[in-house]
Amino acid sequence: MKIVVVGVGKFGEYLAKALVNENNEVTVVDTDFDGKETLINNEDINYIEGNGLDSNVLIEAGVQNCEILISSMSGDSDNIVCSLIAKKLGAKNTIARIRLPEYKDSINYIKDSLGLSMSINPEFLTAMQIAQSLSIPNALDATSFLRGRMDVISLRIKEDNALKNLTVEQIAKKLKNKIIICAIERENEVIIPNGKTQIIVGDKIHITGKRKDINTFLTVSKLISGKTKNVMIIGGSKISVYLAKTLTDMGMHVKIIELDKKKCRELSTILDDVLIINGRASNQNFLYEEGIEKCDAIVSLTGNDEENIVYSMFASSVGVPKIITKINHINLNGIEKKANIDAVITPHKIAANQVVKYVRAMENSKSSSCDAIYKFGDDIFEIIEFSVKENFKGIDKNIKDIKFENDILICGIQRGKHIIYPTGNDKIKIHDIVLIISKIGNRKIKELNDVVK
Repeated sequence: MKIVVVGVGKFGEYLAKALVNENNEVTVVDTDFDGKETLINNEDINYIEGNGLDSNVLIEAGVQNCEILISSMSGDSDNIVCSLIAKKLGAKNTIARIRLPEYKDSINYIKDSLGLSMSINPEFLTAMQIAQSLSIPNALDATSFLRGRMDVISLRIKEDNALKNLTVEQIAKKLKNKIIICAIERENEVIIPNGKTQIIVGDKIHITGKRKDINTFLTVSKLISGKTKNVMIIGGSKISVYLAKTLTDMGMHVKIIELDKKKCRELSTILDDVLIINGRASNQNFLYEEGIEKCDAIVSLTGNDEENIVYSMFASSVGVPKIITKINHINLNGIEKKANIDAVITPHKIAANQVVKYVRAMENSKSSSCDAIYKFGDDIFEIIEFSVKENFKGIDKNIKDIKFENDILICGIQRGKHIIYPTGNDKIKIHDIVLIISKIGNRKIKELNDVVK
């Protein structure tokens, strides 16, 4: 599929690489490629230097023949205009990154008026993922699939954990197969487990299940804790605005720490039920005065990765139960374990996953289509949601009789209104929606038949 990406910031660069890895023909447009050596040296990506608002530059990039144009320049208005020009030039589909909170309530009107196929808001998507994680006790992170019917959560196994040294099979029996341990991260490797796989201290385990069954699992495992009530957000960013509004709607008490006085005044005008505090988060005495040790959760959302890590490490040292940290540079991922941080989130990765999902869905419209995709563990494994159509090779066979590729696991099936935790004796039927977990490697899973031999 021919795709043009306009704007090479963190989001544009990561997205271009992800789309190339999906075997798409990608052309990137930007006014300045200085500092983008790794992207420029990728021989599978085409480059056009120029302004994405210039129709001649867009024509040179081939938008008139492209399937999708994605505009990810720094300004929302630039992205809207670029998408409009591309549509007029002949681009079949256009996606614009639109981030300002002021546009949120008008986004559907903007999409319909300009013919946008999709708008993408990394900050809003990130806030929603953080809010979901905070809503589940002890989860490091949480993602919903099957239209919210099933969650995927992550947990860190510590020395006092009741699951320590148990096998996956033993845990399943204890919980009567009401959840599935679908992946284990261990020392920068991922294990797609079988029943004999043992859980050890230090593992990060990923679990699929319905919300009520996950809560039962947390209770049986003695991992349940009180609900999150008091949240401190460090940094008054766009993500902070979206997150604060969402958390207050969920009944939580939210406090934002922001150094810039002008920004504090702006935040106070749009966040009526949030306490805005002007102060320096690097001052430990100040954080004590604001009751950091009494918080149920700390979310560090400044624009500086190193500062976010330091603030989170301090929160861990004073015993804050849940710590979530924003990190923009991919090469810093994996630091959460060393720094004792519960979860690291990267907005442009979250947003790029949404675009890749959309692209896959377009490609697979005639086969078993990809409805959702999410990458985990610094892009070492993924969970994919597929709608089953009549061309799937494994229809009406027992799962145990289907010859799957290595490191593939069926971790959930939706049939009508029912959720099935699959065993070897279950069957996959036409119109089912299935969750597939797979290691990310040389194998590219574009459709459901790609997971069977």
